[in-house]
Order: sequence, then structure tokens, then C-alpha cells
Amino acid sequence: MATQSKMDRLKAFGLPAVHDPNDELSSNNSLHRCTNIDAECALPWAALKADPEAQARTVSEILYGEPLQILDRRDNWLKVAAISDGYIGWVLAGATMRGLTKPTHRVRVPMSHIYREPDLKSEPLLPLPMLSYVHIRTPASVENGFLPHENGGYIYAAHLSPLGAFSDDPVAIAESFLGTPYLWGGRTLIGLDCSALVQLALSAAGHRVLRDSTSQFNSLGRPLEKAETPSRGDLAFFPGHVGWMIDGVHLLHANATHMAVTIDTVEDVTAWLKAEGHKKPFSGFRRL
Repeated sequence: MATQSKMDRLKAFGLPAVHDPNDELSSNNSLHRCTNIDAECALPWAALKADPEAQARTVSEILYGEPLQILDRRDNWLKVAAISDGYIGWVLAGATMRGLTKPTHRVRVPMSHIYREPDLKSEPLLPLPMLSYVHIRTPASVENGFLPHENGGYIYAAHLSPLGAFSDDPVAIAESFLGTPYLWGGRTLIGLDCSALVQLALSAAGHRVLRDSTSQFNSLGRPLEKAETPSRGDLAFFPGHVGWMIDGVHLLHANATHMAVTIDTVEDVTAWLKAEGHKKPFSGFRRL
């Protein structure tokens, strides 16, 4: 019965299988093959740290309502694996919550808010980044364009998608982050990195993929042949870097050169990396 309960809990979040053809979840020390949900993220977003201390490097972020498996505890820190991608890190225990009911919706826009009242002039109580899980109180009807959140407050209905409803254009999702600051380990409109831009866009389109660009290169799509021309929706890979092709020449990517999500040519990005000393500055295109 316990095993069935854990499986039902996983299904409650509408999660497809992780796209992991090379079984990195078993071979990569940064990843864990999650089997159950122990907690969810209680903050709008929280840093996953490499070690259980505030000064440690941030390796990723978890988002509001995102499910977690607890692996260990050290003082006020929990070692967790994010159910969405198996990524392991340390988070302050106060950033998590337990015993939530089944989520009903996810945030579909780069950023939304929980408001005190169903009124655009009402006080915002909590920001909600894209892909946050929320539970809309049922039965519920739209009031002044807003839906009631189970834990109090209201969320603008057009900013939500029912669980299991996905976008059919991940590139359009990625384009909505144009101008967002670059942030190592980030996964929100406040700041994100290159592989997060790919992961978030694909997650919004119904795909559950690995977090890092190297893992994405090894697991996503197929390589383009030399005679094939890249097109919108292909991924361009470089050493430790990835971006979305928006046409045959330009890519959208979160990058440290501009410290932002920008549009640049593949030729320019290749030149930057060559100048940094990479002998093979371009790794190739992959088509999903």
C-alpha cells in the first residue's frame, strides 16, 4: 500500500517520465532517481546549494510547489532531489512544506502573483515563477478574472494552465524570457542560466528533461547531418553552453557574455568561445 501511495503521489503532479536515454540518473553523482515525494518548495523559489551552508555555490533552484525527495538532513539543511529532474542539492528546511493537497494548475507565464483579493489593485502576497504548482480551491469560479488559491489569495486565471495542459511551442516560451538576467543555477525570470532556459521551455511543453547542458546534449534529439540546415526549434550546443535556434542563423540563449538572455548568431557565439581558448568551440545542432 505504501508503494502505491508513493506512485499516486507522483502521478498527482502530472509528471511524465524523465527523458534520460543514457540513464544518467543512475550514473551521475549530481542526480538521483526519485521514487517518492516527501515535501514541496514553500517559497517562490529557493536555491539548491552544493553544500549545507549559505555561502556554498548555488547549483540549481526549486520553484513554488515543486515536489522534492528528502535524502538527508544536517542541522537546518535538507539534502533533497528535485523530482522534476533528479537534481541534488541542499536547501534550508524552512524553504519546504509537507502534506499539501494535489496541485491543480501550473503557472504558464514568466511571473505571476498571489493577490490578497481578486483585484489587480490588491496587495500582492507572493510572486510565482513559471511552472510553479498551485492548488485552486474547488469548486471555484472566475471572479473578476481571478481564481482562488487553496491556501488563501487569488491568482489571475489567464496566468495558469490546468495540470496536464502544455504549450505546443517551447521556443515561444523561451522567447518570453528575452532580456532576463543571466544567473548561474537560476530558473526564474529573476535570473536563469542557459540550460534552465531549455529545461523550462521544454517542461512547459510537456517534456521532463535533465538540468545541465552536457546532459541535454547527450540525451535530447538527434544530431543534424552536415547537409541539414538548422531551423527554429533546434538546439545549438557549445562547450558547457546551449541555446534555442530561432531561425537558421540566430539563437536565443542565456549567456555570461551579455549577462542576459539575448539573441546572437551561432558564428558570434563560436567566436567568443574560440577566443576563450576552446579548441572545439561548437559542439553541433540537435533536432528534437
